[in-house]
Amino acid sequence: MFGLPLRKGFSMKVSGVILNRPDMHEIAAELGVSTNDVLYKDGILTVYNTTESSQEIIDDNALPAFVAMAINISPDDISDMKEVEEEPIELDFDLSEFEDLDDD
Repeated sequence: MFGLPLRKGFSMKVSGVILNRPDMHEIAAELGVSTNDVLYKDGILTVYNTTESSQEIIDDNALPAFVAMAINISPDDISDMKEVEEEPIELDFDLSEFEDLDDD
């Protein structure tokens, strides 16, 4: 298998708010992760644990509190937290399509 190692993190249901891009940036900044490590889809927030500071927050069982502080909601609005691992994406294409035909 090629590529980067799969990221691990946590998903959680966020009630009472629809998160937008600035919210994702606030969460990432609060946790000390890249904005690419924070995803939101269909009411489920996923935060990938990619830094030492985010690992400390997780070790202290404080992830819901930090997320709640970042987007100004109650930690009670965060539920169904579970550990997740990034799913690999299979790319299906023929490498011969990219051969240089001008090699004469």
